[in-house]
Amino acid sequence: MRLSLVPTICLVAAIASSAAAEPLLQHSRNWVQLRMASMLAVDDAYIWHDVLDGRAIHQNSRSMPPTEPNEGNFHTQQQSFFASVKMDIAELSQDPRHLDHAHDLLAWVIANGYDAGQRQFYLKWNMHTAEWQTNFFPEFNMISVAALLRYDRLRPTPEFADAAENVLAHIVGTAAFQPDRSQELYRSSYLALKLLDAWEATGEQRFLDYAQTVVDLADAAMWDDEFGGWFYAGKAGNGPPKRTVKHTHTNANMIQACFRLNLAGRGDAYRDRAVEALDQLAEHSRSPEGGWYRHNTRDWSDPSAPPMVGDGATTGTGAVCVYDRMAQIMVGCALGYRATDDARYLQWIDETLDYMEQAILTHYPAGVNYGYIVAGDYQNTWCHLWGLKAMLAIDALWRDFG
Repeated sequence: MRLSLVPTICLVAAIASSAAAEPLLQHSRNWVQLRMASMLAVDDAYIWHDVLDGRAIHQNSRSMPPTEPNEGNFHTQQQSFFASVKMDIAELSQDPRHLDHAHDLLAWVIANGYDAGQRQFYLKWNMHTAEWQTNFFPEFNMISVAALLRYDRLRPTPEFADAAENVLAHIVGTAAFQPDRSQELYRSSYLALKLLDAWEATGEQRFLDYAQTVVDLADAAMWDDEFGGWFYAGKAGNGPPKRTVKHTHTNANMIQACFRLNLAGRGDAYRDRAVEALDQLAEHSRSPEGGWYRHNTRDWSDPSAPPMVGDGATTGTGAVCVYDRMAQIMVGCALGYRATDDARYLQWIDETLDYMEQAILTHYPAGVNYGYIVAGDYQNTWCHLWGLKAMLAIDALWRDFG
């Protein structure tokens, strides 16, 4: 089933401002919304497939345009992440079709990837093997829980709410919520972000409390008291982890979570942590052109050291600027501006957008999006979803401060 390529966001009129006023950002709200509409049109045109008697989005593609799922994977968390984006777009555009799309995505997860007895959502369906990978990942399950709860608040859907509560009971019993357990920053940061999403969608204090618990335990286990930022993994009381790395994306996620806790009234210490970590990322993980590296020096002790090119704790090259990492940083910068009124964060957003336009902008018949590392590179749906979240965060800055 092919979706219409008619632009799917109702663009607002140009923002009125005095001739003498400095713009909030060099990239106007109209530019942001035009980009967002074009990016969304690309995703809607190419990544949907008829799978297991429903519609789902593929993980990535190396075809041009990106219509073929080269690995054949359909992740439950990506369906739910896209559903959350569709709900954001519906709120912005006042177009109910996006809520219909969110329903289709979440209904696919419930019908195919939900195991009520095991209280979990499976990881992914592979169309090549016709099998589910059934591993339980609390952080990915929380992406689905948050999206289901939000949709239920917008359009009451008891089946969605019941599944979300069932899986949530499993999630909150895992290590990220327990003292004296080893912690992983990828897991903790995504859990915190999606718990905060659930709090914002429902207004229920328990989700804010859960998010604060996860961040506090992660902080105790992984914060680097000497150089700032969070290590990838650790255990409280064991001292700094050995042979580990500070990834840009996991630090960016935890920066977002800390700014959000501060903005929710949970204390200035969260803001201060986020500011310190974001400052360190800017010093150690930015390219000269304004992008953000995938990885950075292991402990940030040497500002002159080059980006990581792998060591015993990681794989792949560090000295590349990757789409989703840059998008996650921009969301963090948008929150940073809200929490601190520091105009540096707006400058970093503008510079990152400039880099993305120059280095990774990709044109398709349906519109434009960005490549994974370079223009025309393979398309990773996870990156596109974070890209839309970044544009939404920038649009919200214009709405609230422009």
